[in-house]
Amino acid sequence: MMDLFSNGSGWLIVGLILIIIEMLLNLGYVSISFGLGAIATGLLVKTGWIPPVIDTGLIDELLIAAIISVIALVMLRTTFNRKSSDDINQY
Repeated sequence: MMDLFSNGSGWLIVGLILIIIEMLLNLGYVSISFGLGAIATGLLVKTGWIPPVIDTGLIDELLIAAIISVIALVMLRTTFNRKSSDDINQY
């Protein structure tokens, strides 16, 4: 099981599952941001862009996924929750 996450495939699977859950349940961009964080972490692990000094195990990968997920959540919420003064339903 740990080998699945150490080579990055587990992160990609978890990311896709979280994005599918967001599509089905509409949880307010929460699971899609964690899905994006998991996919980004999986791609970083697969391409070897996480240096071995930082990547010493699953805990470090979880930290990287959490940081990317929080950044994605803030960006998604600020992008899609903007209030516009123009009302589309004004007659």
